[in-house]
Amino acid sequence: MVDAAPTIPPTGETRALLSFVAGLSWHDLDDEVRHAACRHLLDTVGVMVAGCAGDVAARLDGVLAAVRPAGAVPVPGRTRRVDALDAAHLGGTGAHGIELDDGYRQGSVHPGVAVVPALLVHAHGRQVSGVRLLEALVAGYETVTAVARTCHPDLRQRGFHPTGCVGPLGAAMAVGRLAGLDEAGLGHALGLAASGAGGLFAFLGGGGDVKRLHAGHAAREGLIATLLAAGGVGGPPDVLEAADGFFQAFAFGRDARARRLTLPPAAPFGITDCYIKPYACCRHIQPAVEALMGLVAEHGLNADIVEAIEVETYAIAAKHGDTGWSDFASAQLSFPFIMALGLARGAITLSDFTPEVRQSPALAAIGARVSVRVDPDLDRLYPDFRPARVTVRTLGGTLVREAKEALGSRLVPFDDAGLHGKFSSLVAPVLGTEAAERLLVELLAVEESADVSSLLELAALPADAVQ
Repeated sequence: MVDAAPTIPPTGETRALLSFVAGLSWHDLDDEVRHAACRHLLDTVGVMVAGCAGDVAARLDGVLAAVRPAGAVPVPGRTRRVDALDAAHLGGTGAHGIELDDGYRQGSVHPGVAVVPALLVHAHGRQVSGVRLLEALVAGYETVTAVARTCHPDLRQRGFHPTGCVGPLGAAMAVGRLAGLDEAGLGHALGLAASGAGGLFAFLGGGGDVKRLHAGHAAREGLIATLLAAGGVGGPPDVLEAADGFFQAFAFGRDARARRLTLPPAAPFGITDCYIKPYACCRHIQPAVEALMGLVAEHGLNADIVEAIEVETYAIAAKHGDTGWSDFASAQLSFPFIMALGLARGAITLSDFTPEVRQSPALAAIGARVSVRVDPDLDRLYPDFRPARVTVRTLGGTLVREAKEALGSRLVPFDDAGLHGKFSSLVAPVLGTEAAERLLVELLAVEESADVSSLLELAALPADAVQ
């Protein structure tokens, strides 16, 4: 006998989100929120260009090309034009493809990889102004951060990937706002997007490429949910808090929820607390590897004198302690490999994940000296902080350094000059220096743009380019 569904009266959380999205105005936002929106758009476009030129996006593009005709929408970093859904799919996959995308610590989620590709695709060819694009972007980011924050850490601890699960909701609300849907239409889009949510965290045990696909799935599902809603297809009401709805399915089960969805002004704008990554690896590892690299720089450490590297951190981060590094995606999630890079190279760059580097016996020897464990006191600090304590045991003694956060967070800011440098370092190798500079100039002036279609045009490779 199947248990009856629980009776859970609507608590108004879905409707509060829809009202917030429908009522958002760029001109009412303060300078901090506006600046954050511009920074995260620029950062995500740069990562999309580099990621879409990468291996996973290339293989996805090949699969799509074999079963679907070409279209009219450019894809950053690629030559082939595709239809809108494939463009969102490829853009999201590429944006999440090199572990340099933005994120939100309090929800362990990556908003930009779902929201930005879907938005840029829907805006293309529609005479959308920069202000309208940025306004919709904020709506999408706030949806992702608010829902992920409410569900964290339950959603992650149940085995789900927050980006794949919450991302479709943010993409739907962003595109829905850009499309001018009213609250009823937004409600249908949200209900449809919630049924397109999904993604398991099983990739920590291998098969890390699927993690990249989750972001592409989120961007595509959010976009199609909104197109369906605009076309008259209905979605379930009150989908966040309803019986058998999103919160029950992904986070809280049938238990009464102890947390409630909060939105501005009751909560700060989530986009102002989203981080920007300086290193091409999992964010959970970055505070620890920064602490290690600080000790290396300060004390002149090298592999010859280091006997052991011990990491104490919070539980979610420690799950990466046993991840191997046989493939590109897994290596970016592997605590032993990233710490080995930190000791041996003093930096974490995309060039550190080639097969030749991953197969290095010297790095394997260092990785074997790395141990990771949960410290209960540090675990209690998460998600307010992302703490790590690194102990390096050397032939000459023991060194210890702690970090509460990594570069790119509100606590340790990544300034505009650093962001522009990151953008250029990712885009120029794909598009060329002059094209990268043109795209950067266009993004820096996006708020004054009358039509943002040029963004995708400038981000894509010419059709006759060799790829």
